[in-house]
Amino acid sequence: MNINSVTLRIAGVKENSPVLSVLEQRSEILQLTENSHDAVLHPNDVGGISYALRAVIATRISAIHQDELQSHYLKLLEDSDESLDMVGIFCDPHILPNAETNNWLRTIINHVDLLTHSPQMATKASIDELKTAGVAEADIVRITQLVGFVNYQVRLIQGIRLLVNKSNKENK
Repeated sequence: MNINSVTLRIAGVKENSPVLSVLEQRSEILQLTENSHDAVLHPNDVGGISYALRAVIATRISAIHQDELQSHYLKLLEDSDESLDMVGIFCDPHILPNAETNNWLRTIINHVDLLTHSPQMATKASIDELKTAGVAEADIVRITQLVGFVNYQVRLIQGIRLLVNKSNKENK
């Protein structure tokens, strides 16, 4: 098992942690999680959703959850060789793009927030809004996969962190 994986590193799992023996029983899931991370954040075909925008979306979701994962995604954004212009400011869940200057981005960010806060409220109308704003169907799928993955990853890391904290308390 890769102790340096994003999930285990952010969750605070150390090399000598007793939690590792428990996690090794689920090593395939953890490896698939890492593979999914790479697939949604660094795909071969980005479509209309750039690496930088993917990092912004992932940072925003982790910020909504107030999770340390946010620093990982901010680093991906900083390491991006794309021009960030004003996109980076939308990592903050309290900021929305101006609909008059960038309706496409605002609609995407609204959809990300909807899926993160209230996924049960997403409807066909939500998808139609994205299409009306000019988001291609393939990009809607890409965005949805990314949002689903990061929300899963946040919850997985929070669960592992609980195990680590419990283990640390028991071993004191």
